[in-house]
Amino acid sequence: MGDFIYFTEEQKERANAVHIADILRREHEEVERSGNEWRWKRHRSVTFRGSSWYRHSRQVGSHAIDFMQEFFGMSYTEAVSYLLDGEQGQIIERGKRQETKRKPAKAGKGRQAVDKEQTEERKEPKEPKELKPPEKNPTMKRVYAYLLQKRHIDREILSYFAKEGTIYESAEHHNIVFAGLDSEGKIRHIHVKGSYSDGRSFRLNQEGSEAAYGFGYRGNGNRLYVFEAPIDLISFLSLYPENWQGNSYITLNGVAEHAMLQALKDNPRLDTVVLCLDHDPAGIEACGRLAEILARNGYGAVKRLQSACKDWNEDLKGRYGEETIPAQEHPRVMECRAWTEVLKEVTESINIKYANRSYICRYYQDIYNELKKGRGREQLMDAFDGPGMLLTGVLVRCMEKEGIALGRETSADQILENLSKRYQPHKDKGNFNTRIRQMQAAFEETLEVFDTKDLEQKEDQELLARKCMSLAMECIRAHIFVAIDCGEEQMKPAKQTVKEQKMEHQEGGMMLCSQS
Repeated sequence: MGDFIYFTEEQKERANAVHIADILRREHEEVERSGNEWRWKRHRSVTFRGSSWYRHSRQVGSHAIDFMQEFFGMSYTEAVSYLLDGEQGQIIERGKRQETKRKPAKAGKGRQAVDKEQTEERKEPKEPKELKPPEKNPTMKRVYAYLLQKRHIDREILSYFAKEGTIYESAEHHNIVFAGLDSEGKIRHIHVKGSYSDGRSFRLNQEGSEAAYGFGYRGNGNRLYVFEAPIDLISFLSLYPENWQGNSYITLNGVAEHAMLQALKDNPRLDTVVLCLDHDPAGIEACGRLAEILARNGYGAVKRLQSACKDWNEDLKGRYGEETIPAQEHPRVMECRAWTEVLKEVTESINIKYANRSYICRYYQDIYNELKKGRGREQLMDAFDGPGMLLTGVLVRCMEKEGIALGRETSADQILENLSKRYQPHKDKGNFNTRIRQMQAAFEETLEVFDTKDLEQKEDQELLARKCMSLAMECIRAHIFVAIDCGEEQMKPAKQTVKEQKMEHQEGGMMLCSQS
């Protein structure tokens, strides 16, 4: 009996809503502006905007799931899981072993072509290819010249890894080879990078490499420092060389968690993880995701170090007076912080006597009334930056009120600061319909507490505060969606069932409560 991996419509919507630019940044690909779109430098016939892409040379296009299948060779199941940061679908037993089939993007449908998944009989897994490390060049002149002069890597650091054999120069193309070893010293991963100094960029993971291993170093201490790429690691050591051999280091060759988890498994002394990923939106999101994975695996001591510039090699170049690529903060995080300051002023104007069920329902109804006018950006702003803002203020006052009842007085400003710190951009995915569903669910759960719980009891007061926090967070996410992700085009509703259409006719698509 085989297994079928089932993803819900909501999961598929979230996966398909991931921006192509975020995917390419995560994979260290370069992009450039092309009018009101972006172009992928490695595949110059591919342009994209938001989660939509189009391959002009073949006249095909689609969204994020098909993008991963088309260009990264993933199966449907692998693509959805990747886009959802490792989230898995439901495993359903079937009479025949099935898996989702990779389906090429449709031709003739233009940019709006979105393929439906298909299933086929699962083929027997192919034999894994043997890893064959590139032959070593007798000297490392090209590698030393590039890393010392172009990248400013410390000579002693470079020489250490060269003697260990984990950095060397390939004989055929004179590329830099970074070898990842297992706990027994066997090479299990090879990352190859070009050593050109003329601006040409080349890097790849050698065929047969295992994702669970990467270039690194195993020390005797309890800390593991995690980097995206080998150059980042040796740049960090060049910047901070003091007693570096007392710690352990690993590179992910991207932002997947496999090599990090394997390093922890192979070294029981490690109990603290320091995430040193790039200082850009992709790196910020990856840190949040990796921290959650570590927590699920029992590692609570997780710290984060950020470079002053985009990455650690840019910091190193800056030390030598070179022009550097600046750090890039996450636009959603920045918007969240700015909106928090606005909400502080709004909440201050709301009397705590309005912290009740009636006013929560009132402002939620007002959001619907604004959305009934349309789903363009202007209407969304009116909904989420008007009554949505006031609803957030009322919810914060509710949390403040319950805190007083519990003897844990926390000011509205402190509550909003806590909300801002809790915001996680890697979890803030999805289109308009996804966000409405999430807000609706949080609203219903909040009302359920008001209607079914004894709010004189401590545990129910705590439950209400948590539910108010969840709904307030959905309101903040809705504002961020409009401010950052929503274009001028109309937000088209998803296809609905007859039951859903009937409900929308009766209640506007939001199951609103009575205001009595």
